[in-house]
Amino acid sequence: MAEVVNMPRLGLNEDTSVLGEWFVSEGDSVQNGSELFSIETDKSSMTVYSETNGTVLKRFYESYDVVPVMTPVCVIGQPGEDISGIQPADTGTEAAPEQKPEAAPVPVPAAKAPALTAQPPAGGFLSPRARKLTEANGIDASGLAASGAEGRIIEADVIRAMEAAPAPAAQTSSPAAGPLAPVHPGSSRIEKISTVRRTISKNMMHSLSSTAQLTSHMTYNASCIQRYREWLRLSPGDEKNITVTDMILFTAAKTLQQFDYMNAHMVSDKEIEYFEDINLGCAVDTERGLMVPTIRKAQTLSLVELSRKLKELAAKCRDGSIRPEEMSGATFTVSNLGGFGVTGFTPILNPPQVGILGIDAIDYAVKKTSEGILYYPAGHLSLTYDHRAVDGAPSARFLQALCRNLEQFDQLV
Repeated sequence: MAEVVNMPRLGLNEDTSVLGEWFVSEGDSVQNGSELFSIETDKSSMTVYSETNGTVLKRFYESYDVVPVMTPVCVIGQPGEDISGIQPADTGTEAAPEQKPEAAPVPVPAAKAPALTAQPPAGGFLSPRARKLTEANGIDASGLAASGAEGRIIEADVIRAMEAAPAPAAQTSSPAAGPLAPVHPGSSRIEKISTVRRTISKNMMHSLSSTAQLTSHMTYNASCIQRYREWLRLSPGDEKNITVTDMILFTAAKTLQQFDYMNAHMVSDKEIEYFEDINLGCAVDTERGLMVPTIRKAQTLSLVELSRKLKELAAKCRDGSIRPEEMSGATFTVSNLGGFGVTGFTPILNPPQVGILGIDAIDYAVKKTSEGILYYPAGHLSLTYDHRAVDGAPSARFLQALCRNLEQFDQLV
């Protein structure tokens, strides 16, 4: 008996999903566990697998079609099996509208061009100077008015005619030159933009156009977290896998507890919602684009627990198994470009959040202290905030406290 593969419901509020990439064609044989197609939501992607053995008898949709949940996407069965009773309600085709013959155009008689008539010569002959001037300037003497004795055209008549004649229109291009062909930049390719990429584009433009974003940058002495990281490397358990990113996320969660105005949503022009729990959105780079899973109640997690959770969510983002509910509910976001050597950038807010922290690279700097010149590892941070909800000084105080906690990380844990 043929088995219908429906579009699954990925979230409680999802009514449709986008069919991503097909991995099988009609007529292909599949086994239990074979990849059939992928599904793309706003920020995640997952693969649907076959739960039976057989042949793909019918595909009802194409890639990038929007499919209602619980609607048949394809049918798997035995060759020749009757599946005429299986049909999504929206796959019918409409009859093409009847083409009415166009009325023949009514011929319109062409307007005759006015005949050009030459003015007869006004005089019998030209003076030598007048003849020389007309020949030099290509002037037809037959239309010139004569003012000389016995109807002679003199030099002054030619000059008056030249002054009265309209200026010739400027020639914009050489008659012999053909139209310029556009210069093609060279070989190229065109690809469809994925649902994830389109959503990122839409969200970024919405963020920049709907919020008052400002970014502040600050540097901290990273000696403490580097020493602590080296000490963790000697640990036998999961502690040795803790990264600098994990440590900054842990510090951000602890610091945000004292600065609730940064752990908030600008829900409207009249209301700001402040949260007790620190739900950290963590930007993850994947082949499908940027994804931001959420570490919930990050303030309650130990450093090891937070590190494990981040790695778990990042792996799900990259293999496409992340669920929509794991990508929502963040109250503050952290993005890291430090691994690429970036020492400062302007992370874009994820509305309605009012803050996002950019983790930059650690390099070396020199500064003057009371004990002399200090050469130290300088960690860089970039904080973007919504100026509608937070002013510059309060945001700077949060950034100062965050840097101070990183410089005293061993006391924080």
